[in-house]
Amino acid sequence: LSQMSQYGKPEFWEDRYQRDKEQFDWYQRYVGLKDIITQYISPDYQILNIGCGNSKMSEEMYEEGYENITNIDISPTVIKWMAEEYKEKCPKLVFTTMDVKDLKYPDKKFNCVLDKGTFDTIL
Repeated sequence: LSQMSQYGKPEFWEDRYQRDKEQFDWYQRYVGLKDIITQYISPDYQILNIGCGNSKMSEEMYEEGYENITNIDISPTVIKWMAEEYKEKCPKLVFTTMDVKDLKYPDKKFNCVLDKGTFDTIL
């Protein structure tokens, strides 16, 4: 099977993050998305970043004043690592292990949902 066909499997991501500890952004960093994000998303919004992985996107947004970001990923390994990495540098960021197909948040909790993978493919 091709690697891409494995992307939907939690064990693929868990294995990847256990092996590869370096932060990684697939195609674009925040700077490449900034114009679109700042046009539509206010810094005071409650933001849900789905499939956050080990991207620097939330950190870079945080540095621009977007402090209310909840980051979810299916991999407990990456969530634990990211929470530890940012607990002092970006203390308001929240990292939670969760499957985007089974969200545990009440309706209307977030003003915005970010899917960086989608951004990466359309921009």
